[in-house]
Amino acid sequence: MIKPIIKTAIKLLNRRDVKRTIIIAIAVILVFTIYIVSNSIQFKSSIEFKIIGWSTVDNSFSIAERNSISYALLGNFKFQNRKVKLPYSVYDFKKSKIQSLNREVKEYGNWKIISRRPDSIQIEDCKAFFSGRYGVEFGIAKAFPGSHHPDTLWVLLSNDSTHIVLNKLSSSVPYELYRKWLE
Repeated sequence: MIKPIIKTAIKLLNRRDVKRTIIIAIAVILVFTIYIVSNSIQFKSSIEFKIIGWSTVDNSFSIAERNSISYALLGNFKFQNRKVKLPYSVYDFKKSKIQSLNREVKEYGNWKIISRRPDSIQIEDCKAFFSGRYGVEFGIAKAFPGSHHPDTLWVLLSNDSTHIVLNKLSSSVPYELYRKWLE
């Protein structure tokens, strides 16, 4: 019973039309597989690679101007895949006190890259304080020789009314990030 089925299959495979159909089917499956795999791999840009993760706001260089009032920025930023954890409070220089932004613990803003030349991102904050477009610059503050302190990697986010300097200690970042930071 199996022998006639095998003989019929061999006869069909010997036909030129069937061979062509099988080759086309394999080619289509191969192209489709390559397309799916290439779209599922996400390549991080140099901005994403450097900005992702926790960063500490450098209070001595970070300031925001809102409605003619200057604010010092307090806290940390955490950039993730299109989400950003933003600081909970700012220091109001006019009132000389810390002002809460009434942000929930699990509340995140959104961010996206809007330009790569020059580097810039957009942050959307539901409290509106950090909403806006920011130019992005990267640098390294070298430690003093013999100080036993690691180099500091910094990110500057700036626009007309806000200058945010974010620090990442080089001792707490993977070597690959430190190497890419120099590029």
